[in-house]
Order: sequence, then structure tokens, then C-alpha cells
Amino acid sequence: MDSVGVFGRTVADAVHILDIIAGKDEEDPMTQDRLASGITYTSFLASRTALKGARFGLPWSRCWDSVAPQRKDVALRILDAIGKAGAEIVRTDFPCAEDRIAQDGSWDWKRGAPHESEYTVVKIDAYNGINAYLSQLLGSSVKSVEDVVAFNTENAGTEGAQPGDIPGFFSGQDDLHEVVKSKGVEDETYFHALQYTRYQCRDRGIDAALKCDNDESVSTVELDALILCDRKGAGQQLAAQAGLPTKAPFNLGIVRIDSVSAGYPIVTIPIGIDTNGFPVSLSFQHRAWQEAKLIKWASAVEDLVQELQGWRPTPEYRNFHSKNIPINPLP
Repeated sequence: MDSVGVFGRTVADAVHILDIIAGKDEEDPMTQDRLASGITYTSFLASRTALKGARFGLPWSRCWDSVAPQRKDVALRILDAIGKAGAEIVRTDFPCAEDRIAQDGSWDWKRGAPHESEYTVVKIDAYNGINAYLSQLLGSSVKSVEDVVAFNTENAGTEGAQPGDIPGFFSGQDDLHEVVKSKGVEDETYFHALQYTRYQCRDRGIDAALKCDNDESVSTVELDALILCDRKGAGQQLAAQAGLPTKAPFNLGIVRIDSVSAGYPIVTIPIGIDTNGFPVSLSFQHRAWQEAKLIKWASAVEDLVQELQGWRPTPEYRNFHSKNIPINPLP
């Protein structure tokens, strides 16, 4: 599963918080390769002058070619400015796009057969991870995923257990039911799905797109970062799957990975508002442990955006006077 990082008004705000929370956690092996002692992420913040000579890739198939026109117009204006600042922007592709990404570019974690599906891995890891956390939680009678499901059912009006209870969870807690059904059993289907999704999203996904070797007319060049306008979540989906940990040296003829892996990072910055009034953002992606590079490029582009169009517009809060208090249905 992906992990949400820090939020801030600016890249600098977020990075200052990242410096505080980043570090090794003895109970989380994915944190063991932290930046060398004494190095801070804030040291990688940059201005727009850093863009000169940079080379960025735009994953096209089922990514940029699926961006809505009104959003793409906003993004292309910023991409043009990045080019004028001295960076080179080229098209690239995720070779795994057809296999991993829905045709309309949206995130579909149930895509594929069970032995090739992200969902197979997520529901099993969720069962084991949530239970491990809740089992150590003090001051609560909720000790397992089953307890969570029961609590939600008993408080359906506020917790959204049933379809239609809460608009934000229109299907209810159907995913939690699937998590419970899995019982956390790491069987052959699980390990095959784990290996398959990692191979597709890492070797044939983000790593391949960064090499920019999908076009025979372009020599293989390592890109400084991938840039997406990722409202539909395809880039986020690949990053989450590329970072799935391998828990055993399980070889299925695809790839053998014996060590625990890290997640693939993303930094997202706002760049404007489309004609419908919705915010538009650009996402910067790279391999595991490349947060420093993404901080450099995201802060440089943020500086460029502010120089180009000033401080971003204040968000509009619509219908904030409306009453939307969930209540339990009448018997």
C-alpha cells in the first residue's frame, strides 16, 4: 500500500516537516536506508535556475493522453515555461501501461487475474498489518480487522458500513470485508501477484520510463524525473506497486528479489485552476530513495510557477453552509 507523506503550503513547508519525521524505525525495515546522518532534505530545495539542463519525461500512453483537455491546457502552459527555463521535456512511456493501467488512465487496483493483481497483495498485507498495529493498541477494545468491521456495522450512520450510508464511501466497507476474507494468508497466489506487480511497475514501469529507451530514434538517457498530471492516479498506482516489499526469495521465472524494498516517492505541487474551477497539479516521480531529487525539481518548478503567475489562487469553499450530518437509518 502507498503511504501518504507530508502536506504544506509550499514544497519548503512540507520538506521541513519531512526532515522532522524522516528516520529509521526499528519496526519498519523499509526505513533502514535513510539519508546519511547529518544530511537534511531542506538542503535540496532549489530555485527555477536549477531547471537549466534538466531532462524530464512525460509518460504518454494511458497517462498524458488521458488528461482532460481543460487540465492539460493548464499543465502545458507550465511545461512550456519549464522548457524556456532551460529544461528539456521528452515523451516516454511505461512499457507496462497496457497491463497495469486502465484504458482511460484511471487507477484500478483490482485489474488483472488474482495472481497478477495489486488487490490480492493489498488485502492480505492490510489484514496482517492492521492486526499487528491494533493488537498493540492500548485503551481500545478494537484489536483486529474483524473488530473494525463490527464497529462500523454497529455505527453505520457515521462510519459508512453499508452502501449509501455516506456519499464518500458509496460502496460501504466492501473492501474491509475482502480484507477479512483473505485472513492474511500469504499463499502462492499472493507471492506470484507480489512479484508480478513489482516487476511490471518497477522494471517495466517507472524504471523503464526513466531510461527513455522506448523510442528507437532516441538513445537511452537517464531522465531527471517523470512528470505527470495525475488526477486519475495511474502514476500513483505504479509507484505504490513498484514499492511493494518482497518478503521471501520467491522465484517465479519473472524476477528474483531477495531484499526488502523501498517505496517509490512522489512529490505533487499545485500549478493552477482549470476552466471548471478545479485545481490542477503536476506530480514528480522517480525510483526509491530519490526524494532529494524530487524535492529539487518540485521546488524549482514551484518557484517558476510563482514567478509566472504569482501566488496560487485561494481555494473556493462551496456549499460550506449546507448541513450534511450522517445519521443512523430509522428501523
